[in-house]
Amino acid sequence: MVGRKTEKTRLKRSMEKLREQMRSIRHNSLKNQAHEINQMLRGHYAYYGLGGNFKLLWKVHNFVERYWHNMLSSRSQKSYIPWQKFSVIKERYPLQQPKLKISFARIKEYAVL
Repeated sequence: MVGRKTEKTRLKRSMEKLREQMRSIRHNSLKNQAHEINQMLRGHYAYYGLGGNFKLLWKVHNFVERYWHNMLSSRSQKSYIPWQKFSVIKERYPLQQPKLKISFARIKEYAVL
């Protein structure tokens, strides 16, 4: 079966880039943060969303979710936001779910032998 998987170095580089961008919006409002993060995730899914790469898309999603929690915890003097409270924030401002831009069925059209 034809499929693509993101190279490890590219994955690390894109996760570091996401981390840097999230640091730059750390002190914005939650609504603005969620909007910016979703824009970043949509762009990542659009570029890397090929058949065979879904597992790594979820890895990036989970990384962003964990880092957002850590980032919100570090910006307050109370120092920690429990996961229950973070779950409420995620319900109000949900993160973009991973989505394949080109599925396995369509990737065969692009395959060149």
